Amino acid sequence: MSLKQSAGRQREAIVIRQANRAAAVGRLMLGELTHWHEFLAADTLDLENLPRRQLRAGRTDVKTRLTSEIQTFCNRNFHGMDVKKLSLMYEGVKAHCGLEMPLREFESRFASVRPDVLHGSPAHLTVSISLWGFQLRFPEDDLAKDVREAIRLAVRAKAGLAAYENQPHAELRRDRAQLQSHISQELFGARAALVACFNLMEAYLNGLAWDFLQSGKAGSLSNRKRNLLDDSASVSIRDKLLKYPEIISSVSPWAERDEQLEGFLDTVKPFRDSLVHASPFAAPAKFGGHDKLRLLYRIESDTATMAASLTVALIERMHRHIYGAADQLPIWLSDLGSSMESIQKEKGEVRQPTMP
Repeated sequence: MSLKQSAGRQREAIVIRQANRAAAVGRLMLGELTHWHEFLAADTLDLENLPRRQLRAGRTDVKTRLTSEIQTFCNRNFHGMDVKKLSLMYEGVKAHCGLEMPLREFESRFASVRPDVLHGSPAHLTVSISLWGFQLRFPEDDLAKDVREAIRLAVRAKAGLAAYENQPHAELRRDRAQLQSHISQELFGARAALVACFNLMEAYLNGLAWDFLQSGKAGSLSNRKRNLLDDSASVSIRDKLLKYPEIISSVSPWAERDEQLEGFLDTVKPFRDSLVHASPFAAPAKFGGHDKLRLLYRIESDTATMAASLTVALIERMHRHIYGAADQLPIWLSDLGSSMESIQKEKGEVRQPTMP
């Protein structure tokens, strides 16, 4: 084989391998691959030692079909993505059998994601590529699912108590283990939902602050306001609720004595604090007039449902206040709101037997 023939073979192999790698990334993003062996095959085929006729046929296929299909995929999902960038992405995915990267870094290294693909997801999202396809992950979505599933567990467990409602105490004692299981599941779900509601609210507020700071619109803020947004770890949930929407929109969304806002701060937060900072020390004056242990033992499915409904209502109000009433609500928020409506309809009033 002459030097010229060897160089031609090498060029053809490079073109084919680059296209195969790009196609593998595209198929992975679409969720079409079921095993990593399929993905890695694009980089393990010994193209350099294939017969020249096969290499030429492969290169012709790349030019006439594969490149066009890949570019169509790129144009449908990204701005500025091409075969070379997808092939480059292959290396990162191959190294870790997947890729997780903040959106800003992903777009800086590869290409920007089309707005219709983002579906209104926040700018602080993480791009995830795995055998499950191309996914957009951010705390609000995961925490909203936590709220929904925890409340479903609590409500269904409470519904299971209906069978015991009219049983005499002697019968309850005989079925004590099953009864205790229903009660424990209800209380576990309710407690998990309370904590998830608080975490969801804080994640949403922190996300608002970060997105606003990264948007370049914070240049006219005073140092005090900018520090409030920038130092979210040191700002209380009360100050975040009261000040973040006002700083971002220049107008407060809250009435002087806002019932829903006060309900979250004076009810949901103390219940959450009783779980996260459980303490037998009786110091109500220090904890907003509440005795922590008494609040902890009052948490059940109705408490969790109330907390979730308040959380959804407040976040929806803040979103519409900042982005406008006509703006479409985030999918995760709409889904959680719909779930809460369904749960409220399914929820029956069941008297809970008490355990000694």
